[in-house]
Amino acid sequence: MQIRVKEDAREFGSCGCGRSPTGKCIGWHGLNEEQLKEAQRQWELDQYKQQAQELWADSCTTPRKEQE
Repeated sequence: MQIRVKEDAREFGSCGCGRSPTGKCIGWHGLNEEQLKEAQRQWELDQYKQQAQELWADSCTTPRKEQE
């Protein structure tokens, strides 16, 4: 494995190929185009689900946790 960033420790783990949606290397550099599209679709779906969960977590339809 070759480390591209050598001088600035804050940039260690940064995405060197530009494929990562987070800016940090998540291994997508090894995917072919079809696999990359599927990974992007899944990542976007996961982000949507997380946002929806956060939005509805404090709604009137969600049971509230008892105060201690």
